[in-house]
Formats: sequence, C-alpha cells, structure tokens
Amino acid sequence: MLRAKLQKQLEPFVLQTDLTLNARVTGVFGSSGCGKTTLLNCIAGLTNPDEGIIRVGETDFYDSTKRINVPCRHRQVGYVFQEGLLFDHLTVRQNLTYSRHERTGPKLEQVVDVLELGHVLHRSASKLSGGESRRVAIGRAILSAPRLLLLDEPLTGLDRRMSGKTLSYIQSVLDAFDMQTIYVSHSISDIVYLCNEVVVVDRGKVIQQGTPTELLGAMVSADRAPLPTLKNIFPLTICKSPGSDSTVTGKLGDQTLIISGNAPEGDVTAMVYARDVILANQKPIGISARNVLSGRIERIESNDARCVVSVDVGVMWMVEITRSARDELKLEVAADVFVIVKASAIQLIETTPRPR
Repeated sequence: MLRAKLQKQLEPFVLQTDLTLNARVTGVFGSSGCGKTTLLNCIAGLTNPDEGIIRVGETDFYDSTKRINVPCRHRQVGYVFQEGLLFDHLTVRQNLTYSRHERTGPKLEQVVDVLELGHVLHRSASKLSGGESRRVAIGRAILSAPRLLLLDEPLTGLDRRMSGKTLSYIQSVLDAFDMQTIYVSHSISDIVYLCNEVVVVDRGKVIQQGTPTELLGAMVSADRAPLPTLKNIFPLTICKSPGSDSTVTGKLGDQTLIISGNAPEGDVTAMVYARDVILANQKPIGISARNVLSGRIERIESNDARCVVSVDVGVMWMVEITRSARDELKLEVAADVFVIVKASAIQLIETTPRPR
C-alpha cells in the first residue's frame, strides 16, 4: 500500500495529491508537464515535497510534521527513467548487478531469462539499441529488490514496433516478479493493457481515480477531441505455423484467430486497432474477413458522435464505432455480438517470454 498526501510548488501550478494506492499495478495518466514525474520523484526521494506524508506499507518515507525524510538510497524504490540512464562505460552484466540485493532480490539468471538479455550480457551498455537499454534498466531496478517499482514512461523515444516489444517485456516482468508498481504513461492503450487502477493528473491535481475502463469512459463522455488512438494489446498463443497463404493460427481463450504473418508456435503479444474491428448482431456469411469471433458487450461509452464498445472475446477488446452504428444495431450492455477483424489487421508484436 502506498500513501502519498503531498504538496509541491511547481510552475505555474501546485502539485497536490491525496492518494492511497493498493493495486498491484497503478497507472498515472496525464499530459506532459502535469506533474506525473514530480510525483514519482517525490516518492523516490529525488525531490522533497513542501509538505505532506509518503508512506509505503507501515514505513514512513517522508512526513513533514514528524521531520522524517528517508534518503533515496534507503527507500528500496526501483526507478526506471524515460532515458534509461545506464552506465555506458560498464557492460550489461555490470549495469544489472550495480545495485543488486543478493539476499532478498531475485536471481540474476531469472531476470536475464525473463528479459531475454543473455546474448548482450558482455556487451558495453553504449552499444545497445533503445529497446535493449530499457530492458537492462528494468532488470537493474528489479535486481535491487525494491518494495516499490516506478516506471516513468519507459517507452519514450521508441518506435512503434520497439515500444510494443518493450511493453510485452514489461508485462512479463510484472507477471514474474510480485511487487507494487506505478506506471506513468500518456497512452491509454498501454494503461488498459498493464494496469489494474489508474490515477489521472491534470495541472498538479488528481481529477480521477478508478479502473482503466472508467478512465476511457470518462474520456469518451467528455467528448475529448481528438480521442487518443485506441489499441487492443493482448496475449495470444500461436498453435499453427504459417500455412500456404502465409497466415498463422492462434488461440484466444476458446476461440481461434487467423493472422497474416510469420511466427513460431508459442506465446506472443498481438495488437489490433479499435477502429479496425467491426461488430455485428448476426453472424455474417460470405465475407473476406478471416476472423468472426463470438463476444459479449461489457461496457458502452459514447458522446454525440463516437462510441467505444468494450467486448469480451476471451480478452477485453475495445471497438470504436460511430454513434449511428450503435443505434442501428441496437447495441446494449450484456448483449451477444459477433466481432469481425481481417487477418491483416492483427499485428504480432513479439514473442512473450514465459515467467520462470
């Protein structure tokens, strides 16, 4: 449990929070410059609040009334910065073990395995790609045996393919190592994929706290223009390698997906844009789309023009349609629908390492 009731003067506003976070993974969402990074810096001890309380579990990190201010190095907080901040003159192995806590932390071999870093262990950190640097930074933070893991927009500066791969590795880390995590991002799709809870910050104030789905609903209902590009990121198990038409077959819960591309059998992470998914209230026939899935509507959010429908197809998918399409189909929560998507619309991001 994290308690963060604090105040910090920024320009041109005051960061002011009163948060109690119990979720395993909490997303902090907001535009650039709204105070997200300052909040993390205060929790980590890199910045002092003007006043307030910061508590993790039963331990006070900061209490202005009691004059408590635990130094950063004693807070047991793992911090992954936007830039990674590796030691370029050291090897990957040396970076990973720099702050390693051997008695209580995970084994080096386990972290290397989950993040697939074995082939770069002896490489200089200065020779790594952007995605490799982020994975090393995440591994270094994990090996310090933190009570709390802070991830400050770790996908910043990566292209779409590399950010998708890195997101897949982050999910593997969160699955493999049980620790409370705060994930800062301005991407609602990443937060829906990774987080159990979300805090929305605007000009230093917390304006919403709830589930990622509730955040999405509030954004749609507020008619925010433009609505951020919505992506469905989900785990998939490839069960059949490429056939004669260069497609692979994957299992999504009890259903089957056909995807254009090439991937070996095993676990992968896949992505499809919400705008590329079609809904029908009757099973279609005579269409070229290779995938027709059964689904059940869990939530509908709409404004005057646009509508986002959350459908359970074995995992939760967001589907973006027009308001008029929703009305014509008479879509309602708890209704059964058919979800249609072309094989070429599904992107395979990266093989997802299995937690050991």
